[in-house]
Amino acid sequence: MFQYGYADGFNVGVKNDTFKFIDKVRILKNSLVSFFKNDRICAVINGKRYTVLGKVGMNHIAIDVTDGDVNLGDIAFLEISPILVNSKIRREYV
Repeated sequence: MFQYGYADGFNVGVKNDTFKFIDKVRILKNSLVSFFKNDRICAVINGKRYTVLGKVGMNHIAIDVTDGDVNLGDIAFLEISPILVNSKIRREYV
């Protein structure tokens, strides 16, 4: 388990507007494309990519580090949208 903050932008999105039929079709299409595309959330630890398991919680995530060289205190990098990150979090662009 890796702890992270409340408003860090990870898996944060805008609520879907499903009042119009065309919006429902668009959301269904995007969900199906995402499902078959196998878009998994990954974390990079010590230069190696690891898969995030299950759903992302409010204060924690589970990352499968089986057979990995990961130690307590290693930093995990997550790909998130910088637009959705709380303004109080320091930005580092690499």
